This record gives sequence, structure tokens and C-alpha cells, in this order.
Amino acid sequence: MLGIVIATHGSFSAGLKDAAEVIMGQVNNIETVQLEAGADVQNLGTAIKEAIQTVNQNDGVIVLVDLVSASPYNQTLMAISQLEESVQKSVYVIGGVSLPMLLETINHQLLGTPIEQIAELVENQGKEALGTWHISKIVDDDDDDF
Repeated sequence: MLGIVIATHGSFSAGLKDAAEVIMGQVNNIETVQLEAGADVQNLGTAIKEAIQTVNQNDGVIVLVDLVSASPYNQTLMAISQLEESVQKSVYVIGGVSLPMLLETINHQLLGTPIEQIAELVENQGKEALGTWHISKIVDDDDDDF
């Protein structure tokens, strides 16, 4: 089964997992890691490495982080570099995590989709899930629909 790690600033990762469980029910093989204010960044890297090792069941691991090039992302890359080469090749890191991206990852985890495809699908979901609404977009139609 695909492993999923969510690594973020603050409790965002735990909130994402909780929201996913509200929508989908219990989720499996998912670990959350958070960088709390004032915490040692080195400890974050250790926690991410342990989380990857915990969820790794030889089907690959997707690590979802909140910001590319920020501490959770950078510490994830360093943690991956400390893993065995065979494990390194099966870990994908995706930045800009959102609830739609997490739900997409879980759906494909359940379907058993190959990890290479999941990474691309999740990134696309992140792009496609964006939208804006404003009252001005409503067409003023005084005609009755009867």
C-alpha cells in the first residue's frame, strides 16, 4: 500500500488528515509531521525520516509538503538522502499541499495506482482545484424559467 506523509508548518498536516477523515472515513498508512514555532528544524528532519520509514510498505511513499523550498520541504529532501537507495527511488515529494491533493492521493492509494502516475495526478489536481467566485459572475436574468 502506498505510504503518505504530510509535513507542514504548524498543525496544518494534522488538520488536513482530520478533514480527509471527515470526508472519506478512516484513512490508512498516513503519518503527519509538523514544524511547531520555535522547534529545532533538525528534529523535523528526523521525524520526517521516521514517518517515511513507518509508512513505507514497498509500494512507494508520497510526501506532501506545504511550501516548496521551505523547512518541511528541505528537511524531507535531506531525510530522503539518508535512506537506502532503493527507498529513495520510491519517494516523491509534492509541494503546495491542499485538501483536494490529499484526497486525490488517498483515492489512488485505495485504487493501487502506480506511484509514478499518482505523483503526476496529484500535482495536476492541485492546479485544477483552484477557482474563484464573485457575485458579478452571476448573469442577471429577469426572465422566469417557467
